[in-house]
Amino acid sequence: MAGRNKAPKTPRDAKLPKVSSRKSAPVLVDVNSVSARAAASSREKPALPTLIGGWKNQPVLSYYLILVTTLLLFIIGFILVFSASTITALESGANPFLSFGKRSLIYAAALLILLITSRIPLAFYQKWTWWFLGASWSLQIMVFVPGMHGASAGGNTNWINLGGVFTIQPSEFMKLALVVALGRVLADPELREARDQKHWLLNAGLPAVGSLGLVMIGRDLGTAMVMAALILSAVFVAGIPWRYFAGIILLGIFGVTLAVMSSANRRRRVFGFMDASTTDPTGIGYQRQHGLWSLATGGLTGVGPGASREKWSYLPEADTDYIFAILGEEFGILGTFLVLGLFVVLCLTMMRMMTPETNPFVCYTVAGLTGWIFSQTIINIGAVIGLLPIIGVPLPLLSSGGSSLLSIMAAMGMMMCFARAEPGADAALKARMRPLRRGAAVLLPGRVHR
Repeated sequence: MAGRNKAPKTPRDAKLPKVSSRKSAPVLVDVNSVSARAAASSREKPALPTLIGGWKNQPVLSYYLILVTTLLLFIIGFILVFSASTITALESGANPFLSFGKRSLIYAAALLILLITSRIPLAFYQKWTWWFLGASWSLQIMVFVPGMHGASAGGNTNWINLGGVFTIQPSEFMKLALVVALGRVLADPELREARDQKHWLLNAGLPAVGSLGLVMIGRDLGTAMVMAALILSAVFVAGIPWRYFAGIILLGIFGVTLAVMSSANRRRRVFGFMDASTTDPTGIGYQRQHGLWSLATGGLTGVGPGASREKWSYLPEADTDYIFAILGEEFGILGTFLVLGLFVVLCLTMMRMMTPETNPFVCYTVAGLTGWIFSQTIINIGAVIGLLPIIGVPLPLLSSGGSSLLSIMAAMGMMMCFARAEPGADAALKARMRPLRRGAAVLLPGRVHR
């Protein structure tokens, strides 16, 4: 009977289970795995908004924006100043090649200052704040000391004549020193935590009042107004109470009114601006009228580089206070919009750096620098297009003037230093420079240190 026993079925002989015609039960999906795959896919092919958002959040964005806008304005200014100052040198009987050589040295020194100040550690500015301010005050005092070759221009005494070759305007460097001093005082934790806000204001007011007083002794109202703007910007961002802020503004209005009424030249300029219809176009309104003609001549695209007509003895101060008019004449509305756009990008970048997470010293110093650049730009361009009276303020990075250019480039280098101090910025810059170092090491073996 044992032979009748059936052998057990092998897996090959086993029948497959019947497939039911009814619908199968729903399959459970691991949500975590799906989301992980979706995230990986999004990383491989990011959407455009994600790309834009990531670009905005780059830690080195501020650094590159400041660098690019500064260099572009610097190059445009060099072209315009060379175009206008060459004619000025010919008219005065000076050697235009010698004039170009002197200005080229100043521009080279400005680039060197930009490089040096951008590489200086942040702690250096905080440590030597009061030495900077004291040195700038000492230079400004030298302007009024007999025998120190003080020079005057336009009714102002704010220059030191260095042997008839160069002149230096200490008040331009005093702006930079004042900004750093205000940032140091306003960021002092002991003063900020003090209950007596008047004591905090007094400490911030000493460098401000001292700097303004020294400038006004030289009767330079334009520089004093720019200083007042940078002071207001710094204390506003620092959180000064509104009653004190309003009091400072009222005091500033009173000071400007007193300065205008105490000078016959300023009264003529202000009253002529307020009633332009009665202003003599051959007298006090001559410069303003020719500035507007220069802008109108340029049209949309301009008459071409170097082809300005107004710079040929028609427009006074064509290479300094009225360089924006020469820009409009030679490069047209498109050129002026380009420069205005660069200034807007620069100011927005500086405002981007003023965040609650920023180092307080950096935040308040950047606020002062923003007030400086923005106010000086508005005052200069406003005077050229006839919206403000002429007070003799240069256009940052564009106007001729060694002291102004050097101080502005030092300020921009300081801004680049602050941008490097943002979280992750220094590491990102070093990572981006690593391929360049490797390439240089291949091209110049033994000369490049990794």
